[in-house]
Amino acid sequence: MHLTNLHTFITVSRTGGFHSAAERLNITQAAVSARIKTLEQHLGQHLLERGRSGATLSHAGQQLLPHAENIVRSWSHATSMLGVPVSRTVLIRIGAQYSMWAQFVLDWSAWIMESMPEIKLELDFDFNTDMLKSVQNGKLDIAITHTITSTQGLHTIPLTGETMVLVARRPARLNDTNMPVYVRLDWGPQINDQVTRVEPRLPESKLSIGSGMLGLRYILEHDACGYVPLRAAGQLLQQKRLCRVKRAPGFKTTGHIVYNEDSPNHLFLERAVEGFLEVQAEQNKIET
Repeated sequence: MHLTNLHTFITVSRTGGFHSAAERLNITQAAVSARIKTLEQHLGQHLLERGRSGATLSHAGQQLLPHAENIVRSWSHATSMLGVPVSRTVLIRIGAQYSMWAQFVLDWSAWIMESMPEIKLELDFDFNTDMLKSVQNGKLDIAITHTITSTQGLHTIPLTGETMVLVARRPARLNDTNMPVYVRLDWGPQINDQVTRVEPRLPESKLSIGSGMLGLRYILEHDACGYVPLRAAGQLLQQKRLCRVKRAPGFKTTGHIVYNEDSPNHLFLERAVEGFLEVQAEQNKIET
């Protein structure tokens, strides 16, 4: 029984459909169907039920799934320990919020491309995507998220907190009569909630901008102020193109990097996450 067929079966079970599995495996839907058919013929069991909403596991498929995952995981461990070269391209899909993480993820991607030549990488910066749910349902392999609710089956690593600071184009002090106009910027619901807690101490905002990075550009071009991540503003502050507003409260955000530890490609995901932490440590050295 070929491991590729087991891997394909696992992928269909996680993505919920032959089409989604084909996209994730970077093969045709016909190839997915052929592999599943070969597996079913070998076992003499019907493993998947197709329907309008996708594919679901039959009773036999439910029984096979944990054993298939163990087999693929054990083989992956064994080949890694023996130093067996990988003969296939491994697709890793990474998701993050554009405004908060775009530049960092691009730097991390460069590390992956250099250190893991067997990887094919896809980046998702869709602001409306629920990153945690996308990892749980198999649409993403790794996500950077500020939302942690149910993490069943997921491996979660807390990240160094991001500092949010109030910045303006010119020197300013909180509640001075000539203070720049306060603009509310959208960095996602979790960070927005934290901003809301300090807003009673700020002037009333009459302008909201739905993209944090567009809001930062607005501040650079107008007499305005707003909360931005210190990482995003660091170089601009050094160049004196931005100033921190004096007496304005700052606060730390909490982030996590999340991946499915039961993924057949979990060893590659773990290595990619190690790279994330290496890149983050290097950037923290530069910023300090």
